[in-house]
Formats: sequence, structure tokens, C-alpha cells
Amino acid sequence: MISLLKGNLVSNTANEIIIDVGGVGYSVFVSRKVRESLPENGNVVSVITYLDVKENSLMLFGFADAKEREIFKMLMSVSGISAKTAHTILTHASFEEIVGLISSKSAFASIKIPGIGPKKIEMISLALKDKIFKISSEFEAGIQSGSAGIQDNELSRLEALNALMNLGYQRADAERIIREVLKENQGANLSTEDIIKKSLNHISRI
Repeated sequence: MISLLKGNLVSNTANEIIIDVGGVGYSVFVSRKVRESLPENGNVVSVITYLDVKENSLMLFGFADAKEREIFKMLMSVSGISAKTAHTILTHASFEEIVGLISSKSAFASIKIPGIGPKKIEMISLALKDKIFKISSEFEAGIQSGSAGIQDNELSRLEALNALMNLGYQRADAERIIREVLKENQGANLSTEDIIKKSLNHISRI
């Protein structure tokens, strides 16, 4: 299994790159996060990968970190979601946005993914809703314990985000406000209601 590639970036076309590793060129279909952080051609690049093996083909998919690769594998576990479809989702949405899509139908309105309509999102949500926060907490940077608390905090943040969006705030603005609220209350175990109240209070001060 090819789990990581490190070599010179030969080409970068749309969502596919070619990496020269020891004279062998590997074609890798990459996520949006990888694409946005790629260096200029000729520079060294390192990509976490997943090799999808089919009877008539081998396809490499590349990710920015292990968290992205896990959500990719989790998406593929849903009936009717192929590797290509999972890759399409990751080329249009970040890990955090995918968590939002799975946890709330209202979040879908702010993200357009070709070939992924409301019914398919609902199917993915039903299949992964109980699993998605486990990944989010397990891969939270720098945190080695208290995963249940992380899961609760992440759920509260997403619920508050959806509440602000339902009130008419744009997703980017709502995320920025919540980030500032959480930064101001770092270390506090805020409930969904707490985050919403503090966010509205923050807005009133702007």
C-alpha cells in the first residue's frame, strides 16, 4: 500500500498532480486543501495518499493530513459513494465543512458540490452522523485525551454555526464570529446556547 509520496512536483492540473519520486511519475488526485498549498513546479512536495485498487485500475488520491484521508475512507464506506465521488466532495469542501454537511442539512445551502444533491447528503448524514465526531476529536491537533469533551464542544460549535446561518448570517461571517468567541473564552466548556448568546453579544459590540 502506498501511504505517502515525497518528491518533485512535475505538474499541477486542476485536481490532479504528478510527483516525480526517484524517476517515477505518480499521478495523484488531490483534495482542495492540498491543491491550495502546492508549491511551484519543480519543488519538493509531500502528500499522504490512499491507493484505490479496482479490477481494471489503480488510482492514487492525495490528502493534506491523516484526518482528510480518514474522512475520505469513511465517505467511501457509505453505500453508493465511490472513491471518485468521495474525492469530488473533498475537492469542494474542507474537513470542517464536511462535518457541517453531515451534522446539519442547512449547511448544504452554502456549499455546492457537483453531483451531490440534498438526497445524497441526507444519505451520507444518516450513515456517518454517529461516526464523524469521533474522527474530529481523535485528530484534534495537540490533544491526547478528553475526546468525549472535544466531541461535545465540536457539536456545540457546529450547532451554533447553523443557528447563526439560520438567522441570516453568511457562513464565513458566522465562523469568524464563533472563532473569536471561543478564543475569548478559551478553556471554557461552552454549550450551544452559550456560544449563540456570546456570538450575538459580540455582534452587538461591532
